Amino acid sequence: MRIPSGWTFAVVVTGVAACAGVSPRPDAVSPDSLPNLQLSAAEIARRDVLVERCVAAAVVRRFDDAERDAHTALAIDPRCARARAVRGMALLQRANAEEPTNLHLANAGDCETLLAEQLAPSDPFVGWMRAVFLAETGHVSAAAAAAEAALVRAVGASAEERAPLHGVAGTYRYELGEERAALPLLQEYVGIRSDDAAANFRIGSCLMRIAAVPGSVFKAEEIAQLNAERAARAFQRCFDLAPGDEDAALAVGAATMRAAELAEKRGELAIRDQRWSEAAAQFAMAGVKFPQSAEAQFRLGVVAEARGATAEARDAYVRALELDPKHLGSLLDLAALLDGTEAADQAVPLLQRALQAGPGLTAKERRRIEERLAAGPGK
Repeated sequence: MRIPSGWTFAVVVTGVAACAGVSPRPDAVSPDSLPNLQLSAAEIARRDVLVERCVAAAVVRRFDDAERDAHTALAIDPRCARARAVRGMALLQRANAEEPTNLHLANAGDCETLLAEQLAPSDPFVGWMRAVFLAETGHVSAAAAAAEAALVRAVGASAEERAPLHGVAGTYRYELGEERAALPLLQEYVGIRSDDAAANFRIGSCLMRIAAVPGSVFKAEEIAQLNAERAARAFQRCFDLAPGDEDAALAVGAATMRAAELAEKRGELAIRDQRWSEAAAQFAMAGVKFPQSAEAQFRLGVVAEARGATAEARDAYVRALELDPKHLGSLLDLAALLDGTEAADQAVPLLQRALQAGPGLTAKERRRIEERLAAGPGK
């Protein structure tokens, strides 16, 4: 039975708080209680059609249709694992539609997906449904572990069938902040589904976080620089797939900046200058494509300042503040540029605005600003 090729990320991760608490009990489910019917060829054919339909409906989250077809399939074959997995997800959606969440329905859905997994432990679709169910009930760590365990059991499935499990396992590890565990899973996934923009962005983010702290291994900074450059390529792939994604456009430049910083630490000055130029070009492009982006102008200022172009940096911060008067990074960096110059008095209102800009300042930054303001103008 063929799995629809687009089923992986049609089901989203949400933070639903649903806990099994009453009857039925997940720890008591067993396929031993289900009848093992002898089906005719016609019944098998009818069941398979219904399963194809309920799986396809579940993928696009049409759970009313999915539940109806799953119910009919189970009337024919109570041991049909995919139909049980789909019905379990459908029960969860009905549980979450009530306020507060109907815990009895959610618990019943838990039992159905768990029973499906017991019936067909090596079925990648069933494993995927179980992992997504756990994630949608707020158990993201358990969901990641379930997806990884399903990958081990589904070793005989095709790469295409296993790809969704790689995708959700990698996504859940990423959401848990476990970048090193997430990265190979996501890379395996995009090796099959290269057109998934979100997965490419997550890969870039994993590589960036890893590159942020080089560590103490041999050639750590060289490896970190390589990871930053790989991150830039992953973000670029995301942006190519989703050209309206401002975050992806900015992330390309941010990764390139990190590569420039690491090249400087390693004394690779020609590479450093090249990466700074590439970062500047990327942020300039983002500023044109997203003309209301204060962040793009701010990043242009950061690059210009790193290259020693102080006047250019100041102009970029001013443009950012014209677009967003509360842009914290621009307020702080422009104030720092002005402080200690003949225009130091102009830093004071910028710092005052920074204090009023809302969350974003650390306690240490806030204390430093207050101390600077207390010292008076031009200090």
